[in-house]
Amino acid sequence: MTTWLKCHYGFADYRPAFDRFEEMFNAMQGPRDMMMISTGLPGETTIYLSLPNQKLAVAYLGFEQVQLAELPTEATLLIGHQEVFQEHFRFPRRD
Repeated sequence: MTTWLKCHYGFADYRPAFDRFEEMFNAMQGPRDMMMISTGLPGETTIYLSLPNQKLAVAYLGFEQVQLAELPTEATLLIGHQEVFQEHFRFPRRD
């Protein structure tokens, strides 16, 4: 079962989490149920991770588990498969 996590970054740089996730994603040969998405603007970014196994969450200190109902409807895909992303989210609208 897929596990979702989130972390608010504010002005902090989420690059270490990005690098860790990218390394794990590639090592696992890009699982379809694994993605990293973001919401917000620079300075108020929230990062969400989808992991294929809850045991993998220990690699992401500071992230908290969230339920499907808590996920945003609009997000930006950072790492993952675009077709899976589009099954669950839409890209933010720019007015």
